[in-house]
Amino acid sequence: MPPRRAVRGRNDPGPSVCETVPSRDTLLDTVAANFSQTIQALIEGSEPAHGPLLIAAAHDLAEGGVRLRCWDTGLRASDLPLDPNRRRDREIARTAAMLLDLLRARWPAAARPRRIGILGDGTGVALAPEDPWPLAEGWIDRRLAHPRGLVALKRFSPDGGLAMLRLPRQARCSAH
Repeated sequence: MPPRRAVRGRNDPGPSVCETVPSRDTLLDTVAANFSQTIQALIEGSEPAHGPLLIAAAHDLAEGGVRLRCWDTGLRASDLPLDPNRRRDREIARTAAMLLDLLRARWPAAARPRRIGILGDGTGVALAPEDPWPLAEGWIDRRLAHPRGLVALKRFSPDGGLAMLRLPRQARCSAH
């Protein structure tokens, strides 16, 4: 997706935390839904007060592999290690890598980001096209300050983790 302003979808059912992808792609929709479903187990299986509320999956071409970062209800950041021997973790990494490759391909070849990531809460998935690296210092704070900079690949639930972006808050960053 080229780094340009997205427009709200015409079939938008109501207020949204973020913009939607202007043109639909069945493969992208399917992979985004699969990614959302794979991380849902991480969110739902955690202790509500301290478990992950938002999860970012990121890929750096120079480093290879997929990395996960999560933010809990206090917006404290921590990295989530992926265990290659665990089926769930392999599925998360595979689905995230596929989705990130599909997204990177939407930029013109000369402008493709070398570092890209997505944000999910188990109900929806989004990308910040103008600030695509979710592991950057202050990234979540920028999303909290300007949630309209996110483009939804899969619509978020109005009571999901991303809904907190409507509230003015500051993240406490503890992981790098």
